Amino acid sequence: MNMRTKIVIEVLEHYLKVSVGRKVAVEPLGNLEPRSISLALNSILKQNKCGKNLDVSVVLSRNKITVRRVDLPSQDLKEIEQMLGLYLIRQIPYHKEEVFWAYQNLGFDGVSNSHLILAVALKNVFKNIVSSFVPVNILPEPILMSSQGLVHYVTDAARNKVTLPVSYMILDIDISYSDLVLVHNQKLGSSVVIPQGAVQLKNPLEKEKFNAELKQAIVALNNEIPDAKCEKLFLTGAASSQLVSLESILDADFNLEAQYLSTKEYDNFLSSGLKDISLSAVLGFNYQVAKDDLRFILPEIQIKKDMKFKLQQLMILGIGLIYVLIMLGGIALVRLGQQQSYAFNLKNRVISLGKNAKELEDITSKLKIARQYMDVKSSALTYLNGLNRLCPENIVITNYNWELGKAFTIRGYAQEIPDILDFTNTLSNSEIFKGAQNRYTRRRKLKDKDVIDFEIFIK
Repeated sequence: MNMRTKIVIEVLEHYLKVSVGRKVAVEPLGNLEPRSISLALNSILKQNKCGKNLDVSVVLSRNKITVRRVDLPSQDLKEIEQMLGLYLIRQIPYHKEEVFWAYQNLGFDGVSNSHLILAVALKNVFKNIVSSFVPVNILPEPILMSSQGLVHYVTDAARNKVTLPVSYMILDIDISYSDLVLVHNQKLGSSVVIPQGAVQLKNPLEKEKFNAELKQAIVALNNEIPDAKCEKLFLTGAASSQLVSLESILDADFNLEAQYLSTKEYDNFLSSGLKDISLSAVLGFNYQVAKDDLRFILPEIQIKKDMKFKLQQLMILGIGLIYVLIMLGGIALVRLGQQQSYAFNLKNRVISLGKNAKELEDITSKLKIARQYMDVKSSALTYLNGLNRLCPENIVITNYNWELGKAFTIRGYAQEIPDILDFTNTLSNSEIFKGAQNRYTRRRKLKDKDVIDFEIFIK
């Protein structure tokens, strides 16, 4: 079975970021129209010789998303979603119909509240991105938030190098904005956008603004999760050039140790000369997409996925039915041939065996007769020997009748009825004639004497 090629895509204002497997690529965009994105994406897919079996994820940049940390007094999922719907109406400056929203449940605090990360994005942000996938026949599965990709990226980059603390921060600098993330208990705790990116940081005035924004963002994140005591901040993306200047600010004002993290794949990309673009999110999601990661679900994509799945099911069912019909037809033909062959052979055997049938019938008859004498318990000789021993002088036996498997009948006469009854009891008490019963008695004359005829049968 062919493995699916993992594709992670992120669209910036002027660049398209793509990771194919563990390789990364960036294509410039003239604009954000679907055609422009499609051409750039198609170029990257062709360069990497991607087939049709793709596992596609889309990353939505953090600067296009409004993020809130929300505490709700419930553990019930349906109730939480209802509460979030009300929260959207009251706290987000958009109409509910204008946005898509998603959330991640960070867990119950054990007292009263469930902690959640709520992400909200305008619908028109998705429109061009989703439309651009149609010409290249790609159906993205999850639409993810870039901040969570940073968490996965740091986990991958720190593996076998750095022991990650329970709580830490990540500062990712991209070309036009920066993202400060607080990680608590290995999960995204919260995230703040800083409007200055790598391009703006080349301007001293903008750099001063960036430093002020960064300090405010760190304070805001610490206030959101007071339990998260961070002592380390990891720099990613285009932040390597800012390491020295940031170290003094972080250490002096927040007692935070700064460390830049990179991966082999990102270092290889930097050798191309594009140093102002961060690929941390797409590489992070290429490393891992967790089951509880925040995901945007677009109705049109879900409908297309359902239709594609049902079409695949129908095709599989149709092919299966055709295969079954062919197999049944083949089996029927084979069985018909076998039956005809068997019938022909059987007919020949009947003709052949018919010649010996009479001889076999004679042998069977002789065997039946012989069987009567071979079985000691049911042999006629056994019965005759028993009668000879048990029959008294006052009983005269005139006739007996015996057939194998049937009742044994004795006829005779005596002068008195008690003699017949005693004889019957004697027979009944014996092992051979057990169950003997007197069927009838009848008086008659025999040579001027009165005698009583009887008939005894044994089952």
